Amino acid sequence: MDITVRTLNRNMTEEYIDFFDKRAFSDGSAERGCYCVWHHWTEQHELKRSLMPEDERQNCKRNYAKELIQNGTLKGVVAFSNNQIVGFCNSDIKENYFRMSRENYPNSWQDIKENDKILSIVCFIVDPDMRREGIAKAMLNYACQYAEENGYDYVEGYPVKGEFTIHDCGGSASMYINQGFEIIEIPNGIIARKKIHK
Repeated sequence: MDITVRTLNRNMTEEYIDFFDKRAFSDGSAERGCYCVWHHWTEQHELKRSLMPEDERQNCKRNYAKELIQNGTLKGVVAFSNNQIVGFCNSDIKENYFRMSRENYPNSWQDIKENDKILSIVCFIVDPDMRREGIAKAMLNYACQYAEENGYDYVEGYPVKGEFTIHDCGGSASMYINQGFEIIEIPNGIIARKKIHK
């Protein structure tokens, strides 16, 4: 299988939406309709959505994803096969995620210095028909290489604690361990963290 991994950019907006509309959750997952915007989704966004007419709510996150890609806020790594997106890894500077801020997720900042630059990997989504083909691993490798080339101090991931299932969008702990990440126990979870040697 020929897989190409690239950085998400504005020109991929419609391909990104097509992936989430048609393939990302074609297995009937309950996460359908997320468009991978949760880490940027604030209480204000949810309130605004709740006040919309029912028929408009379903496109709220879809439209927000388009907006975030176009303004350069939604970042990450995409995997292509046969000229279409088959996987997405949501990754960016940790501070850029509302959900990952020191205020909202303080336990994840232990042992991090004030000036440390962290690439957070908050989600993996792979086309159900393409799972177990090494796509998530390829995107993780690409993200780590990107971090090394762009002056990051750490790469972090947030795998599920306990047994991994295909619905755990944080990836498996074993995938991170195999790529040289350290697993750190925190209250109510674990962090996979890799120091980037400069």
